[in-house]
Amino acid sequence: MNYLRTTKQPRFILSAVALAAMTMANLAAAQEAPMQRIEVTGSSIKRLATENALPLTTYKAEELANQGLTTMSEVAVALTVAATNEPVGGGGGGTMINMRGLNTNRTLVLLNGRRLANEALGASSVNVDVIPMAAIDRVEVLRDGASALYGTDAIAGVVNFITKRSVQDVTLHASTVQPQESGGGDQKRVTIVAGKGDIAKDGWNVYTAFSAQRRDSLLQRDRPQIWDPAKLASLGGTPFNSNTSGGSASPANFTIYRNGRSANITGNPYYANGCVAPGLAQTTVPSTRTAANGGNTCITDPGIYPELLPESQQVTLFTKASLAHGEGKMLTVELNLARSYIDAVSGPQPFGNNTDYDRLTASRRPLMMTSASKWYPGGSGGVPAVAGLNGEDLALTWSLDELGPVKLHDVQTNHRLVIADEGQVADWDYRVGASYGYSHRDSGFKENFVRTPAVYAGVANGILNPFGAQDEAGRAYLEGISADGEVFRKADVRYYGVDFNLSRTLMDLPGGALGLAVGGDWHRETYEENVPMVGDEVVWRVNGTPGNNPSGARRVSGLYAELDAPVTKDLNLNFAVRGDHFSDFGSTFNPKASFRYQPMKELMVRGTVSTGFRAPTLPELYGVPRSLQASTSSWDDPLLCPGPTPNVAGSGALTTDPRFAGLGLDAERVCNTRLTTLVGANPDLEPEKSKTYTVGFVIEPVKNFVATIDFWKIDMKRTIAQINEDSIFDNLDRYGDLFVRNPDGTLAYITKTRLNMGGLKTRGIDIGLNYLVPTANWGRFGFSMDGTYTDRYEGQNDAGSPWVDSVGRIGALSTGSTSANTYIFKWKHQARVNWSYGPFFAQLTQQYTSSYEDTNALPTQQPGQPFYNVIEPYRVYNLSTTYKVSPNFKLGAGVNNLFDTDPPLSNQRLSSRVVFAQNIAKPIGRAFTVRADYTF
Repeated sequence: MNYLRTTKQPRFILSAVALAAMTMANLAAAQEAPMQRIEVTGSSIKRLATENALPLTTYKAEELANQGLTTMSEVAVALTVAATNEPVGGGGGGTMINMRGLNTNRTLVLLNGRRLANEALGASSVNVDVIPMAAIDRVEVLRDGASALYGTDAIAGVVNFITKRSVQDVTLHASTVQPQESGGGDQKRVTIVAGKGDIAKDGWNVYTAFSAQRRDSLLQRDRPQIWDPAKLASLGGTPFNSNTSGGSASPANFTIYRNGRSANITGNPYYANGCVAPGLAQTTVPSTRTAANGGNTCITDPGIYPELLPESQQVTLFTKASLAHGEGKMLTVELNLARSYIDAVSGPQPFGNNTDYDRLTASRRPLMMTSASKWYPGGSGGVPAVAGLNGEDLALTWSLDELGPVKLHDVQTNHRLVIADEGQVADWDYRVGASYGYSHRDSGFKENFVRTPAVYAGVANGILNPFGAQDEAGRAYLEGISADGEVFRKADVRYYGVDFNLSRTLMDLPGGALGLAVGGDWHRETYEENVPMVGDEVVWRVNGTPGNNPSGARRVSGLYAELDAPVTKDLNLNFAVRGDHFSDFGSTFNPKASFRYQPMKELMVRGTVSTGFRAPTLPELYGVPRSLQASTSSWDDPLLCPGPTPNVAGSGALTTDPRFAGLGLDAERVCNTRLTTLVGANPDLEPEKSKTYTVGFVIEPVKNFVATIDFWKIDMKRTIAQINEDSIFDNLDRYGDLFVRNPDGTLAYITKTRLNMGGLKTRGIDIGLNYLVPTANWGRFGFSMDGTYTDRYEGQNDAGSPWVDSVGRIGALSTGSTSANTYIFKWKHQARVNWSYGPFFAQLTQQYTSSYEDTNALPTQQPGQPFYNVIEPYRVYNLSTTYKVSPNFKLGAGVNNLFDTDPPLSNQRLSSRVVFAQNIAKPIGRAFTVRADYTF
């Protein structure tokens, strides 16, 4: 990667007039062959794809490969209409598609037109990593609401992954992605697709697609430009320097306690020795802080442990059997098995009053040592004496670096079985099916975790040495209290469903046959979670509430009808309505109307209007009961540690208010620390409602050139969201009632449970184009582009509050995203230029996102002030080539991030440091790809 240079890059010159007039469509080869009437995403009536009135974009499997996309995660992130982030830093949930920035639980993901079981812990979104990429034929993206046909949660749109209909040969595939810089992040993938039987001749086909892929871990220290101190300081961030307080370190720092209270005098027995203790690898350096509270301490080197990309692996096996029976009938059976894991590395387990001791109450206790321990400074264990230390009790902050970094193991298993039949009976096309889906997830301790209470006991009784390497007794003790291999959270989601669809033509209209479809479905969802008490013993890196086993179930039945009316040869009208009954929310009806008007061959006008209804998910309603947890970030208690900028931790000071003089307040407990919050399910939530509008144009001014433009608008109300801590501390006047206090004024907790909050309004334009230029002597040239312009993304924190536009900034609270920021780009596109000449094919792909206001370390910063940061427009180019050596053998090579563009540094926080803009960039740098396919 290039650190201190600028690179001039070629750009696609796209004028505003061209962007406003041209869009993408699928044409060319498809127009040269006879067209079949098929069922497309968003409609239950078979039709020609060119007749579709819906804003539908189709990506063929070959097109995805030509873009250099090798995983389902990369496919999801590349979708222009999605604000999807690839998991980084141990995102164990996998990859969920987030269309329009409306959050993943408002995007419906289907496999062959039917639902999958949601990811188990979130139980609200499908993890696309479990979808079999080796078997995919195409991906259809419906860019408007589809609640009238598929169900009420398709508010943002539908992404339908469609597998190959049949396979009659064997194809072997292998590919690798190798970063130019060493250190990690390389990917490998192998697939086998094998099938037998010709449906047309034999009346049957069976095929299996197996795929395994792996990505290696990438540590922050292997990309030094990600955390360069000077660059981070220029952003107003908090780069590592030695003038900071010690925190947890190895050897441990101590604070002297007198009469059970802190004397605010700190130290480290090995401070004078450069923080090097016998038998320990040096992971700390001396602090230069001179204040009594924080002086003479050691600081953990932040460049050793942070991880930019976790190790991950996915394995999928998809089998489909098809049997023709009767006249035009087809029975199919699909089986999908998937398993994925993410192993995330973090720094060693810390102990002391800066970390939780009891997760259930979010309480913290000092890790105490008395002079009775042989490891007390100056004692018989050989730890150096410290001047001025006269046998007082010591409160320690200790990092178990001797064991090494901890590793979490997150495993997901997903099974799906579908039995379906389709064909014709009398004058009706029919389709019936039954499906079962199962999703399971385990989160557990893999390496170097120990039980917190046992560590406290081991220090108190003198077995454990916090100031150096353990002796034989200490090593045996640590091994005896290990939690490695134990699961601290597991969850199961099951889906049972049946569906049917009947369609036929009723009568002839001036424009063609009037089509009718009626159908229905029934499904049952169950959710069950188990959080063992081991999570309360280990505490560190644990999610969920130990000791709770929440569960819930829901039945949903729906009936729908669709009428397709070609009123004239130029005008087609379509009407659909669906009624759903929820076992826990009653009934809802959602209509949809669309039109298609084509006054001339070169122009088509289309539009839709629909409503949506999203019931709260089972975990939102029946998940972990409300419980106390530590806040996700450190804050100053605004009452007991007031300051001029409450939204900036560490800017306050211990209160001098005489009302609290008798409380014996400790600054470490109320200033720049993790406060207690109340989180959990809310059975009183109400459903969300939405309205969606689209109107678009399809233009074909010349042969082989097709363009579309679609305007869209989505209005939501009663959005379900968990208020985030930044919003609370940014608006204390508005959210002061969320601070619940004890009678003496101390903080009991901050309320953070999910609530029905305000509304959300967003609108924009989807633009794309496709141009094909065949030549007699130089092969075929092509150019295509699809992009999204978002004009407005206004949200309310609660009903009646002001509308705040988040375009070009982090997403509104109403997205409900609590684990990562959602950024709403003004403009985002993907443009492709390709050339095919005989057996050779080459494509250059540009991925572009417009500039946006960064998170900013100080939320009060304004344009023109120091450290105010704006991420500049970001563009990455990928080059992919393919050569058909023979009809059976194909080789491919390419370069991802062709110009080795560094990820922009950002105020986003990861491992308590300012890092790269993970929502638009990868930290890998330039990477080379090689792939091979052989068919026999």
